[in-house]
Amino acid sequence: MTRNTSKIIGTSMLAVGVLMLCILPLAAQEISVNHAVAYGQTAPLRELMRLPQPMQYGFHEANPVRYIPKRDFGTSVDPVEQSSTGAPSTNYSIIANFLGVGNGFPGYSVPDAPPDTNMAVGDTQVLQWVNVSYTICSKTSPYTCGPAIAGNTLWHNGIPGTMCANNNNGDPLAQFDRKADRWILSQNVFASPYATCIAVSDTNDATGTWHVWQFSVPGSGFPDYPKIGIWPTSGVNNGYYQAQNNFGPGGSGFRGPQICAYDRAAILAHATSPTQICFQLSNTEDSLLPGDLDSILGPPNTSAGTPQDEFYIGSVADVDTSHLSLYQFHADFTTPANSFVHGTPNTILQAVPTYTGVCSGSFGGACVPSLGGAPMDTLGDRLMYRFAYWNDGPPPNALACAICGNAHSQHWYVNHAVEAAGGNGAERWYEFRAPAVPGISTLTSTSLTTFQAGTYSPDSSWRWMGSVAQDKNDNMLLGYSVSSATTHPAIDIAGRTLGDSVGLNNLEAELLVVQGNGSQPDTSNRWGDYSSMRIDPVDNCTFWYTTEYYMVTQSFDWSTQIASAKFSNCR
Repeated sequence: MTRNTSKIIGTSMLAVGVLMLCILPLAAQEISVNHAVAYGQTAPLRELMRLPQPMQYGFHEANPVRYIPKRDFGTSVDPVEQSSTGAPSTNYSIIANFLGVGNGFPGYSVPDAPPDTNMAVGDTQVLQWVNVSYTICSKTSPYTCGPAIAGNTLWHNGIPGTMCANNNNGDPLAQFDRKADRWILSQNVFASPYATCIAVSDTNDATGTWHVWQFSVPGSGFPDYPKIGIWPTSGVNNGYYQAQNNFGPGGSGFRGPQICAYDRAAILAHATSPTQICFQLSNTEDSLLPGDLDSILGPPNTSAGTPQDEFYIGSVADVDTSHLSLYQFHADFTTPANSFVHGTPNTILQAVPTYTGVCSGSFGGACVPSLGGAPMDTLGDRLMYRFAYWNDGPPPNALACAICGNAHSQHWYVNHAVEAAGGNGAERWYEFRAPAVPGISTLTSTSLTTFQAGTYSPDSSWRWMGSVAQDKNDNMLLGYSVSSATTHPAIDIAGRTLGDSVGLNNLEAELLVVQGNGSQPDTSNRWGDYSSMRIDPVDNCTFWYTTEYYMVTQSFDWSTQIASAKFSNCR
């Protein structure tokens, strides 16, 4: 969010027979190597949250989303549409289910829309961040939450007088770096010349002290819809990886996605000026997501013994409706000039089952109906946060590999909204795989396989704004919003086990998290702009999900919910 913006394929693997057109390094592309322009340490957040929070004024206006036009590919037959489900699932159940920041949260008044609801899960805490405040909650019953804290509090205390200190513009992202046992917060400044604000906790307690940085935005282009992934390695590409849509100085026009890497080792060591390496890609691409580590194990080394580079995915329908674009980002923080990106412009294509763009092929817009409310925006022109990554690790020996079946793989999950055969919006989800053993030295069109994919549309209701992840047993869970002309928006989850009896490309029956009692009457039709499914880093079994709904039909009065769920086979 920015205010200044039942057909089943019964195979074990979907074909990926697309030739890689080009994987040459970006010799002609823009590379920017910069360093943090401000740095500091904060007082303990538990003390800062006791201070009076600033009032939010003038935010009750939601500007239209910054769309990137897509071609009209017409209507296609979806070979993986799931138009029915069986009996209610007994394989997974909801555990926690409590109110997050929004209408009804103590001491909070909704200032704007959409909420950009997201969340991270740590050892003992859950940190939920919405526009333009966050809260820290206990992971155990009774799931008590602290007060709502202004999003720029840490920078205001740690680097006063800077752009990050003086602006609280939204598009926030909360992360937990499980390999470092540290929290990460980031948000952009949308006032020219723009900035990226990053904060990392000093311990695993989110209420303690933090170190904070401000980075410039290369080219001073409006940095819309930023997303960050954690990619910890033992090599030169050990980083926090970002993607955002560059709309040019002053929002003058779309330039293409900008991808940046931040030196994770230097940030965790509290360096005063960590390195930022950015590439500007072409305007024939957009809305990329970086791979984001969920698993206990980090990415494996390649066959050459070097750590695997970060992968990105995106560019929905920039080529056609049967491919997505993949990217490989090698960020060399030791010798930044050796950094490169493969896959631009749209030269490494991941084959996926054909789909039809949501909203009658327009790939977005305000087309989701609700009871007594205005139509809601799908953001069907882009993949939804996150590009979740899990590494099972290599099998113990060759014999085990011969009998391991679907285990011992690298998994990537992502989802987006598409149009079902009935004209309603549906959740298209993907699981991509690669061997967990070393081997990916250069990303190509056959590096990842589309192991399974589905379009979840068990009835005529609309499903959109999802997020997906897996647990340590290869169980998958998808969360999303549900609405129709006769119902208020609700929050549901649906999932599947490894080798599920419903078959590949299918989910079990959904579970209701919360049924809204109101609909959104206007707010420029904005909804989302994203939600967040997370896996608990302690038991690696418990899923946590958060998104928005409405308690009452009233402008700028959204609520959010925080819920957890677990599969019975994961302990």
